[in-house]
Amino acid sequence: MKAAERRQKIMASLSQAQVPISASALASQFGVSRQIIVGDIALLRAADNDVISTPKGYILSQSLYSHQFIGKIACQHGQDKIEEELACIVSQGGIVVDVEVEHPVYGMLTASLNIKTEEDIANFMEKIEQSHATLLSSLTDGIHTHTLSCSSKDRFDEIKTLLADKGILLSEN
Repeated sequence: MKAAERRQKIMASLSQAQVPISASALASQFGVSRQIIVGDIALLRAADNDVISTPKGYILSQSLYSHQFIGKIACQHGQDKIEEELACIVSQGGIVVDVEVEHPVYGMLTASLNIKTEEDIANFMEKIEQSHATLLSSLTDGIHTHTLSCSSKDRFDEIKTLLADKGILLSEN
């Protein structure tokens, strides 16, 4: 199979996927190395295909925005409140699409998350624990924004109220 044909088949697989597909799974499917898939994804993105990397693999952005309402929230908290923040959102049926922080040199830095279940939260927390990596929000004294995908504006407002009650939503005062 030629590289261009493989990339077409990768896009076909991603367009049918409801959940992210790992580079390793795609490599196995197409009989190539994981690094070849990483290169293919880079070329697909360069060709204006909206492929997003998540902690669980690749997915098309349209799959992340499957709900009817998209909104942004601003939060501020330490690492001790991450799990509580995510649980509040997911328990109300929200999807945490991404996290953003404003960097003084690079501008807005965004990382895709695609967290929509308790299992996703557990996996994310495990990665934090195992990697000992610094979170983006550590660059901004805990201030960050999330894009949320929700079934309705009312549901989005309920999530905001819950986060405000927990002291997680960034206060306007």
